[in-house]
Amino acid sequence: MTVSTLPAYPARSARLKRISAEYPHALGLLLLAPMLSWIAVFFIFPTAWMIWQSFSERGLQPYATILTSAIYLKVLLTTLKICVITTVGCLILGYPVAYVLTTARPSTRAVLLILVVLPYWLDFIVRSYSWMILLGRHGLINQLVTGLGISSTSLPLLYNLFSVSIGMIQILLPLTILTLFSTMVRIDRRLVDAATIHGASPWRAFRTVFLPLSLPGVYAACLLLFVSALGFYVTPALLGGPEQTMISQTIMVIASDLLDWPLASAAGVLLLVVTTSLLVLYSRFFRLDRMLGGMAR
Repeated sequence: MTVSTLPAYPARSARLKRISAEYPHALGLLLLAPMLSWIAVFFIFPTAWMIWQSFSERGLQPYATILTSAIYLKVLLTTLKICVITTVGCLILGYPVAYVLTTARPSTRAVLLILVVLPYWLDFIVRSYSWMILLGRHGLINQLVTGLGISSTSLPLLYNLFSVSIGMIQILLPLTILTLFSTMVRIDRRLVDAATIHGASPWRAFRTVFLPLSLPGVYAACLLLFVSALGFYVTPALLGGPEQTMISQTIMVIASDLLDWPLASAAGVLLLVVTTSLLVLYSRFFRLDRMLGGMAR
């Protein structure tokens, strides 16, 4: 039986080659079929269902409610403000760390990368509760402040913009560092050395050579951070107060408490529109292919 099946393999190989020649993209589509099916079932279909549900019952009325209501507009502006603060804070803290990683020795770099990735081993909820312990009225920081006599009363460190921002920055900081590092590590250090040899100071060589070459990584980090921060729910819910309510929390309240699914779907569609518009603007001005490591045309 083994001998009789051997001639089938050359025939099958020839048939596959013929199919590949006649349909050059068939093999690629076949390999992509599981991933495309996954995206269609768990992303495209739910998104289409959300868009349809936002229009199905009351037409454009849910959108008019969100865009004309002072409460929902305030929540949207608060969300954008927190996302901007988080993005800027992550860049300020993450850029020096990523730069140190590019200049460190391989052994030191490995240790630092482990420390950067280490927070990902803990869940968002655990990290948010840790900040509650640190920043609470009777938390460790306030106990230290009152114990040292710096202040006679507890500092308002929790349930405000400061606590939400620091919690979100701490969660997104590893993503910032890894995104910047992936760009910086590909920069040819000989270019900086050449600028130094030709008389440039270390600061000028960094400012005129290294910094411009690292900007694609900065743009990519800004995009990833802002889009990720738009959907935060757990951290602002635990660390923030009513003034720091974000759009994801509002959608949850509308859907679960008010049971107004068309209004919640409309809010989700508007959030999707904001995210998509941001991607389009980035693609227009900053070239997404360059940010993601593609070759410049």
